[in-house]
Amino acid sequence: MARKDIIENEPSFLIHQRPYSETSQIIHVFSHRFGRIDLIAKGSKRPKSKFKSLLQPFLPLRLSWSGKSQLKTLREAEISGENISNIKGKHLIPAFYLNELILSFLKIADPYPDLFKLYTATLHDLSELKSIEPSLRRFEIFLLSEIGYAINFETETLSQKPIEAGLNYVFTAGQGFVSKRDQNSGSFLIKGLWIKAINEGDFSDPETLRCAKKIVRLSIQYHLDGKELMSKKVFKSIERKSGE
Repeated sequence: MARKDIIENEPSFLIHQRPYSETSQIIHVFSHRFGRIDLIAKGSKRPKSKFKSLLQPFLPLRLSWSGKSQLKTLREAEISGENISNIKGKHLIPAFYLNELILSFLKIADPYPDLFKLYTATLHDLSELKSIEPSLRRFEIFLLSEIGYAINFETETLSQKPIEAGLNYVFTAGQGFVSKRDQNSGSFLIKGLWIKAINEGDFSDPETLRCAKKIVRLSIQYHLDGKELMSKKVFKSIERKSGE
């Protein structure tokens, strides 16, 4: 019987890495069965390290590790399945954004197998699709649901009445949707039709997609409690430069 403190061939992705010593690193990993795990990759910074070429973001890996403490020791690493190597250009920042969400919101050693599957699928979308926004919105919405911050797209916050396609609503992060009948208000108004489409995962209407992005980003910002993600800073910097 395998020892409980030894895990072998676990499907994983490297989310982030940082120096641990002159020759080693601490790597933050998102794994299928164990969620977020922190590992010491001993000697991984050495030129001839067996880990050096493998410890890269967005590369599907099978990792083996051991240890009884929260910080485990990486034992083996190998590429698993298709090498997702064609995430490039403008799709790199969204891919790193996914990693930041995982690093910011997931607790150590809490399993999220369904989120892991969606993360894998979203990386494939980022490597293949020209339009990546629907995939990002689905991932954000599902992640919020998985960690206990689900957005209720079905009913109003106060009345608990079902969302109606013909009404307008106002969204408040951390609370939800409230009916807003005054269409001349300067508030950000969202059609019930769009809310219902988001709930069904239908982003074929550009307005639905635009609203979904604003709703989800407001919610993520609220739960980050003032923290700004580095990928967002980079994206804003690129936007400023492109506008000059």
